[in-house]
Amino acid sequence: MNAEAIVSIHDVMPSTFERVMRILETLEGASVPPSTLLVVPGKDWTPDLLDGLRALSERGHSLAGHGWIHKAASGRRTLFHKGHALLISRNEAEHLSRPPEELAKMIQRCYDWFGSVDLPFPELYVPPAWALGSLDTGRLAELPFRWYEILRGIVEARTGRVRWLPLAGFEADTTFRELSLRFWNSLNVLLAKRLRGPLRISIHPGDLELLLHEDLDRMVRDPWRFVREEEAFGDPPRERSS
Repeated sequence: MNAEAIVSIHDVMPSTFERVMRILETLEGASVPPSTLLVVPGKDWTPDLLDGLRALSERGHSLAGHGWIHKAASGRRTLFHKGHALLISRNEAEHLSRPPEELAKMIQRCYDWFGSVDLPFPELYVPPAWALGSLDTGRLAELPFRWYEILRGIVEARTGRVRWLPLAGFEADTTFRELSLRFWNSLNVLLAKRLRGPLRISIHPGDLELLLHEDLDRMVRDPWRFVREEEAFGDPPRERSS
């Protein structure tokens, strides 16, 4: 049996919508089934763009929450935040350097937005740059999403348990990032195929134009068995929070 993979497209927002659609066309051309779209709610969503999101949902794509504005707060930052920004997230880790109470309100606001614009409520929340910040996983059961994705894998909100899942990414705009991600991806593909999976194939809006675009094309054309959130994460359903 082929190794499993789940595909997600990050940073879905008005300014990236056309690039996201090109990525979806590329994935369809590679016979990849509907993916998970990580939506940033706190942007200038027009009625036409919201109609576009609804159409994608109706075509089978899952929607997920992805922060609120996908930008880190201005002002004082922790030492960890500074290092994280330098190595991974730049100015994108919206959760970092914020108190837990503020993060909980942000997550609830993100969830509520989907219902307010007549989109299905998501089951998955992915903090920008996979950085959950100061919010302890034990508090996630109080919040509305069923799963939370971090760098290590998937957190089951009901239990706070983290399930490790390998991860591949392609957002390489420098030689350092190209080499680092190529090594990282090779290791994680090996782990997914030989040890356990599924592999999380994470695509950002500019990846078709960046340095690893050929690697991305080869990876999605590999003979994976593509799975959806329910099969990939395996947590039983729970009652939704309002």
